[in-house]
Amino acid sequence: MIAEVVGNLVGLILAHSIFIGSDLQEDELMVPRVIYYENSVRKMEVFEAETQVDAVANADLFIKNLPQEVDSWAYAQDGLVTLTSGEKQDVYYIKAWSRGMLAPLELYQPYTFSPFSLDGNIKVLNYKASGLDMREENTFIRAIQEGAFAHPSAPKALLERWFGNVT
Repeated sequence: MIAEVVGNLVGLILAHSIFIGSDLQEDELMVPRVIYYENSVRKMEVFEAETQVDAVANADLFIKNLPQEVDSWAYAQDGLVTLTSGEKQDVYYIKAWSRGMLAPLELYQPYTFSPFSLDGNIKVLNYKASGLDMREENTFIRAIQEGAFAHPSAPKALLERWFGNVT
């Protein structure tokens, strides 16, 4: 059950990141954001600031101060990872949490800015350490797909190219 909730949130915030990110100019970064459920109501907060460092810090503070009524949340920001070649790769860095987890799940999705495309699969950094059950891994993956396609404005053609046709 937890894997499904977290997977749906990861898919939803990833689709939202794609929706925003695919329209940005080359020198722009996606503003960090949190999608969360409080008393079963979905809410979103966006963290604009003078710098990306300040925006990320504001989002982190917001997450730490979420009320106890929050059932689950997902966070996304633009980021970079260093490849083994030494090159930098653009990524959406995502954290997600739901009641019953030991720690927030951390993962990233590589992408190419221009022309915009998702590169490879999501890289999960701490699935087992987050407290998610490895036996629910397939449920988690399917829930990411379902969460992505549930986004009302994400470019469906891009999602279909990446996920395939999900029904």
